[in-house]
Amino acid sequence: MLKREKLRVKVKLVFVLLVVLLITAIGLEFLYFNFTSVSVISPLAKSKSSKLANLESELSRAKVVFSSVAVNSDGSFAVKLLDGGEVILSSKKDVGSQLSSLQLMLASLTIEGKKLKSFRFQV
Repeated sequence: MLKREKLRVKVKLVFVLLVVLLITAIGLEFLYFNFTSVSVISPLAKSKSSKLANLESELSRAKVVFSSVAVNSDGSFAVKLLDGGEVILSSKKDVGSQLSSLQLMLASLTIEGKKLKSFRFQV
């Protein structure tokens, strides 16, 4: 009978140790994931930002002075010009040809002393 009681005590002790280990592991996992910086990279976000980065570099190469560039819900690009105007570029057409047309328009408006308020390239 004495051996049975010792065995029960050992089983209870092992069970308590396993429960303590499990609780400790869960606690450490909680601390790790809540207090370490884990960055998640989304391919969708990357493709949008690379499109914006490409457009910004093309705008700079075309010497079009802009304050911001954003992607609209329909996929077109909204370019805010530094002088307050706004241009909507189509994502379905060649951006280079649109920028060439924009350069020509801005140059002729500058010669005439006018400012561009808003312009949208056809989709």
